[in-house]
Amino acid sequence: MRRAIEVVMPILLVLFVAGTLVPPGEAAEAGREFLKLDLTLAQAGPAQPPAVPSAGVMALSLRDSIGLALKNNLDIAVEGFNPNLREQDLTSEKAVFDPSAFLELSRSDNRAASASSFFSGGRALSDLWDFNTGVKQKLPTGGNYELRFNNEYLNTHSTSTGFSSRFALTLTQPLLKNFGFEATETNIRIATNNQSISKEQLRLKVSDIVTQVQNGYFDLIFAIDNLEVQRRSLRLAQDLVALNTARVRAGVAAPVEVTQAEAQEAARVQDVILAEKAVRDAEDTLKVVLNLPVGGGWGQEIRPTDTPSFEVKPINQNEAIQKALENRYEYKSAKLDIDNRELSVRLTRNQLLPDLSLTSSVSTNGFGGVYGSDLSEMGSSHFASYSVGVVLTVPLGNRSAQASYLKAKLTADQARTSLKQLVLQITQQVREAVRRVESDAKRVEANRAARVLAEEQLRVEQRRLEAGVTTTFNVLSFQRDLAAAQGNEIRAITDYNKSLANLEKVRGTVLERNRIEM
Repeated sequence: MRRAIEVVMPILLVLFVAGTLVPPGEAAEAGREFLKLDLTLAQAGPAQPPAVPSAGVMALSLRDSIGLALKNNLDIAVEGFNPNLREQDLTSEKAVFDPSAFLELSRSDNRAASASSFFSGGRALSDLWDFNTGVKQKLPTGGNYELRFNNEYLNTHSTSTGFSSRFALTLTQPLLKNFGFEATETNIRIATNNQSISKEQLRLKVSDIVTQVQNGYFDLIFAIDNLEVQRRSLRLAQDLVALNTARVRAGVAAPVEVTQAEAQEAARVQDVILAEKAVRDAEDTLKVVLNLPVGGGWGQEIRPTDTPSFEVKPINQNEAIQKALENRYEYKSAKLDIDNRELSVRLTRNQLLPDLSLTSSVSTNGFGGVYGSDLSEMGSSHFASYSVGVVLTVPLGNRSAQASYLKAKLTADQARTSLKQLVLQITQQVREAVRRVESDAKRVEANRAARVLAEEQLRVEQRRLEAGVTTTFNVLSFQRDLAAAQGNEIRAITDYNKSLANLEKVRGTVLERNRIEM
């Protein structure tokens, strides 16, 4: 009994340690809660729909708008399921190392002719009952073990009745193909990378939505400001009509000058109508991005409470490119995909090896006429058995494994080439975004100067008209120039702010810039 224990216990200890080995990275994930999509605005808390005054006006800051979009957007909700789905894939891959218990119960009734009583027509009868139980598990080393406890009850009805028991431990360990942690954990590491990729894709989706909100918000501000420009232009045209009417009555101007001013007034009315439509269109565009429910905000006017700022800041192009390569979600996903491809290459290379496995077993047996006596005999060292051997399997041709290996290498090379192409695209996008910001900043300054000059020119020309040294046609021309200059200035400021948002997008810093935590 002591000898059997001394033989079996070391093997059981090795199996227990091997079976409880934690694959690399799993310890860090132990106790981690189920992934939840929790988008909150830093320092602001979850965004809530603002209270709507009785007048039906919805006052929204840019931050409020971003909060509503993150809360309501269905694209984000759909994309948010993917990290949870990849989490279940990872759990499934880890589950291959879970042990399993088994229980077997069978009965056989054997009826055969007896040789000793052949001439008398006698028969030999026997009943065999089998009751087996045990546990088995796949090991991170690539092998597997089975711990089995067999019990048999045999009743021959004529000669003997007895119980037999057998305690056996079997271990199979590949030595070449499917050997080691790398072969067994490849699918786990790929599933882990896929989960990280899904998180990066979710961040990319959030980044895109935030940028869309910013563009829609700035476009709405432009439409509102442009409407005010057109209304001011209309008031100037109306003032000119009144002025010319008074001059005609005073006999210092011809009636045609009133007609010219009224024609300009009619044109300005049309511009106001088109500007009002542009405001409503911009509101609807922003409402789509905010995903406001139909009937729950579509009949309300959105009133932006923020104004686009203009503050020129120097931008280091090389630092912007480096920042993009560190933060772009597509770049991170591409690198993780390359890691998956390289893992597949190593796994398929391992599958080219011959299948050489070490098999070993140790068992002890016992037999007794009554139940319990067989267990006593099983504990003695007289009925212990041992075996060890190797099994070699060499595929002839092995074309399937070779094709899988070559395919894995090609896809890895393809992924690396795609990453190089992505680096070029990111570099081009950042350089273009930086140039756009710098160009729009210059546009703002140039249009601001043009607007100041247009205001001064109109003021001088109006005084000349009052003095009777110029014509209404010239004043109308300067009014149109002023309206165009004012529109160009606010358009340039809007474009500048949209360009800054686009720069944050191509740099991959939208969430950081807007203090959004996921």
